[in-house]
Order: sequence, then structure tokens, then C-alpha cells
Amino acid sequence: MEKRKEPAAGSGFWQIIFPTIIGTIVILLVCVWVVIDVGAGNITRFAELSTVLLVIPVLFFSLIFLFVLGALIYLVVRLIHGLPSITSRILEFLEKVREVVGKISDFVVKPVIQPTAILRGIREVLPRKKSRYKIE
Repeated sequence: MEKRKEPAAGSGFWQIIFPTIIGTIVILLVCVWVVIDVGAGNITRFAELSTVLLVIPVLFFSLIFLFVLGALIYLVVRLIHGLPSITSRILEFLEKVREVVGKISDFVVKPVIQPTAILRGIREVLPRKKSRYKIE
């Protein structure tokens, strides 16, 4: 059985955690920018209020989506770490099945192959010019 290849040191941080942190920071910066930028311009007070009231649910649901995404990333990492032990157990089971099937198939074909082998051995020891039986 091949040994599992170890990931490079720090690859989990740079491939999983770092992009998640950067994405979180970008989402929070966009949220802050939207909330701060609403006050600028010729927008009336009611327009500003309605914009804020429309943005707040979007921000809330985007945070929920962010938490769900983080949980999924965590579960995938746990699954990836658990797969080698699960697949090694499956491989051991399949190797046992292969051995049993090999023994059964040898037992089944033995009555057919053994007499043919004995007849060929006799033919080699006692050659005949003409034989009534053709053994191949």
C-alpha cells in the first residue's frame, strides 16, 4: 500500500484560512463603506433611511452566508483528514475479498485443469505416435 503524501508545511493556512480571512475582511470593508457613503450627496433624509434599511438585511444575510461557508470549509477539511483511514479500511476489506474469490475460483477450476495436466504429463513420459485422444 502506498504511503499517503503529506501536504506542504503551511499549505492549509495559505489555501484555506488566508482566503477566508481576506474574504471576510473585504465583505466587512464593503459593509462599512456602504454605511458611511450613504450620507454623501443630495439624498434626502428618507432616501438615506430607506437605503440603510435595505442594506442592513443584506449585510445580515451575507454574514449568515459567510458563517455557513466557514462551517462548510471546516467540514471539508475534517473530511479530507478522515478519508485516508476510511479508504485504508475499505482497501483491506477488498483485499480479503480478492483472496477469498481467488481461493474459490482455484477450487472450482481444479477438477477441470488437474486431469488435463495429468494426461499431458503421461503423454510426455510415454509418447505415442498415434493416440485416440487429442489433448491440447
